Amino acid sequence: MTWEEFQAFVKRRGVLVIPVGSTEQHGLHLPLGVDAIVPYEIAKKLAEKSDVVVAPQIAWGYKPQPGSSGGTDFPGTCSLDASTLIALVRDLIRDLIRHGVRKTIVLDGHYENSLFLNEGVDLALRDSGRPSNTKVVIARWYELIRSEEYQKIFPGFEGVALEHAANMETAMMLYLRPELVRKDKIKGDSAQRYPPYVVLPPTEDLIPKTGSLTRIKNVNAQQGERMTEIAVSRLLELIRTEFA
Repeated sequence: MTWEEFQAFVKRRGVLVIPVGSTEQHGLHLPLGVDAIVPYEIAKKLAEKSDVVVAPQIAWGYKPQPGSSGGTDFPGTCSLDASTLIALVRDLIRDLIRHGVRKTIVLDGHYENSLFLNEGVDLALRDSGRPSNTKVVIARWYELIRSEEYQKIFPGFEGVALEHAANMETAMMLYLRPELVRKDKIKGDSAQRYPPYVVLPPTEDLIPKTGSLTRIKNVNAQQGERMTEIAVSRLLELIRTEFA
């Protein structure tokens, strides 16, 4: 978009979606950018159905943890400190508000970003004086899908906690960006133990050797398509509910 086209979008009070992810390992079969690619592709499909503009994706996120994303030691995993991510989101949202954007969805694809996105948005709203009719909604795409829906898509599904680089993300990438999936290397993995506490620095037995946190079953693009359809429909509901 040119600045003039963006100005017209702001005047008609459309919704801006900012996809946020990370650049981190995703096993042997998926690219480093999965957490940024998936919300970006979902946002583009949402834009086909609503007056939505998709902002450039934020491809960097907070440090992945061993028990949820495999840790920081895999080659290519590059992360932000919490203060950096907070400042980045704060600056961006504050400038968008300054330019008149009043309806924003921050669409997150990286679990560890959660509280730091909240803080960045909160500080930006405070800095801007909370202009009237301004609302920012932070949504994590995988939380838009209900547990019973996951069960239908993946029979025997055990929850999202250990799904990093596993069934969910593999299916999504097979649907959204199949050319990036190394299909001959899909297998999954698991750590030797998953304690209910944090160990720093992490020991080797806490980190799966391939980077996938659980075994991958027979996944396919149709499962990814169904998850995408549900996520887009929930985002449309969100727009109707929060930005009416």
